[in-house]
Amino acid sequence: MKLLKILFKYLSPAPILLTISFILSQYLHNIDELFLMELVGPLLAAIILSLFFLALFIFLMKDRIRGAIFNCFLVWLFFCYEEVVYLLGKKYPLPIDWNYLVFPAWLAILIFLFFLIKKTKKNLLSLNKFLLVTAIFAVLIPLLGIVEYESQRLSQVKVKSPLTLPGTDQADLKYGLPDIYYIIPDSYTSEAVFEKYMNYNQTAFIRSLEKKGFYVPPQSTSNYPKTPLSLASTLNMEYLDYLSEYKDSADQTIIRPLINDNNVKRFLAGFGYKYYQMGGWWVTNSNPLADRNFMPRGTIASFSPFSYLILQATMLNPFLTILPPGQIVGNSYVDVKNRNDYQFETLPEIARLPGPKFIFAHILSPHLPYIYGKNCETVIKAETAKKTDEENYTDQANCLSIKLEEVIDRIISNSAKPPVILIQSDEGTPFIRYRLRPKNDWRKASDEQLKEKFPIFSAYYLPGVSTSTLYSSISSVNSFRVILNQYFSLKLPLLPDKNYIFSNKKSLYEFIDVTEKVR
Repeated sequence: MKLLKILFKYLSPAPILLTISFILSQYLHNIDELFLMELVGPLLAAIILSLFFLALFIFLMKDRIRGAIFNCFLVWLFFCYEEVVYLLGKKYPLPIDWNYLVFPAWLAILIFLFFLIKKTKKNLLSLNKFLLVTAIFAVLIPLLGIVEYESQRLSQVKVKSPLTLPGTDQADLKYGLPDIYYIIPDSYTSEAVFEKYMNYNQTAFIRSLEKKGFYVPPQSTSNYPKTPLSLASTLNMEYLDYLSEYKDSADQTIIRPLINDNNVKRFLAGFGYKYYQMGGWWVTNSNPLADRNFMPRGTIASFSPFSYLILQATMLNPFLTILPPGQIVGNSYVDVKNRNDYQFETLPEIARLPGPKFIFAHILSPHLPYIYGKNCETVIKAETAKKTDEENYTDQANCLSIKLEEVIDRIISNSAKPPVILIQSDEGTPFIRYRLRPKNDWRKASDEQLKEKFPIFSAYYLPGVSTSTLYSSISSVNSFRVILNQYFSLKLPLLPDKNYIFSNKKSLYEFIDVTEKVR
């Protein structure tokens, strides 16, 4: 009891605990996409900064209790900022960004509270006790949720692909070891979907690719309507039925090892291939097992997706979008454009690196956010807000076709020997899932929505080999089976082309066959 009295009277850990509670709450809210180690860095940084500001305001107030109380209000306003802006914008839409109103209001409130707390003659010990008790509970609630979730993870066995590939001694390298590019333009739909649902003609781009020697299957589909599932299936050349034991789970980290240490990567490594990853955000941001991760680095700081998510929630949010390009690498509109531009510029230069290479390049386009106009001019959010999703999407797709043509030409010209290039989207039209009611509940999708969602853009550049094994309706699960069969003389059978949905985000691995509806 004496220790508790000292804690209440002399020490003031409430603002530190409140800071910890907000970090833990953000982690718990996104826990199905994060590993526990991703919590460590942001948590340590938050504690160190919180200690600094606690000491600063104790010094300015010349009183421990008053400094701690003001710091509690500062922490609350600091971390709740983005949520307030979002709710106000949703309920009361304005022609200007709510940031221009909320940020000065927040500053005014903080200045008012600072002088109010400093000048008041009242004894604030009881308020400090209340804030400390509140802070303790604020930490315990998300912490218990995290402990429960992580304890369940500990019992999970790391998922491994059941597919057994032939050894390197069984391969015939009569075509040598060409560089292999796997370029994923995120959520890039097919020519037929563009024409039917968006009145957009993609024929010129496709004919241009065909003249370069590409085979573009007109009825290609993804096997799953979500990026992690689709990538895991494609890179491991198999369906994910064996994950059905986790059918009641929303944990996306279950599938991450299948993407990072996939069958194609491991097979090619046996021939001395280097694995280079140029990722997007969250799932593919970086791969610890890659020989090299290519990503733009900010001149001030580069943040992990989780760290950036925390910053977005705070009063620093307005500054993330007004800093000069490249100063901070995150996921704002400017950051996405910078990352995309970096990928388009750097991808062809990788061809100059020595030795055989397997290049994974995940480009967040034409997926949201809409950052390019029809002719690749930069567009801002205010402009895209005046258009429909279909209009913005086709504008961005048109720009993507221009950039992809340039990239392909440069890759081929920079390569010592003709490379293998697979350009293939992970999924189709991106905004369908937002139109489901409830959102992301694929059981509610109509046949028409499924027919719009699953078709994808695919293009195969297979120099020197026959493309007779390719066919118009090939799905992504068979892409690398064809490539490895052709260039390494394997005899992997092609799988039936199927399409699966999952029930909803809480049942990510409960797969339902919708092939008949899609086809």
